[in-house]
Amino acid sequence: MKPAEWWMPDAQQQAFRAMLDGFARPGTLVPAQPPGAVLMFLSAVLDESVSLADPLGLVGTDARRMLLAPTAPEAQARFVLLDGRRPPDGGFQPTLGTLESPELSATLVLTVDALSDALTTADAAVLLQLQGPGVPGTRVLAVSGLHPDWLARRAAWVGAYPMGVDIVLAAPDAMAALPRTTRIVVAPHGKET
Repeated sequence: MKPAEWWMPDAQQQAFRAMLDGFARPGTLVPAQPPGAVLMFLSAVLDESVSLADPLGLVGTDARRMLLAPTAPEAQARFVLLDGRRPPDGGFQPTLGTLESPELSATLVLTVDALSDALTTADAAVLLQLQGPGVPGTRVLAVSGLHPDWLARRAAWVGAYPMGVDIVLAAPDAMAALPRTTRIVVAPHGKET
């Protein structure tokens, strides 16, 4: 797909359908189309009424302009794009919504090195065992390039359900959704329990 074609309505609708399927089945790999998982996801969910925080400038200037989303501080943005390899800043607190309006919470988009649903992965991969709505039994997701502090902070953020955050892990060639309803256990490396 040529870069100009990516921004056309048909491509955006396909990306949105793929993203919805990913949220309906947490931890499943959603293959990314060019220009990659980050832009595939953001272009499907952002418009002039939905704010984005990109404090590290991970989206280039041209793509940022095409997304049309207003910029907001990390603590107020509906979508926050960050590098999952780096630990969250100590004071970072995304919006968690309220009991009356939990849908006003943030979705964190964390860039990672690789995602796999195979148990034979690189030594640096973290194996996540997922359970909850949309997951029949237990699903295992291997993630390379995710700092463990994100999982600890996520546990605290989703502790007051229905408030919390949803997370999208975005590798260069795929993405996976981790809604706040998904229970995550980090498996000892190389073992599925």
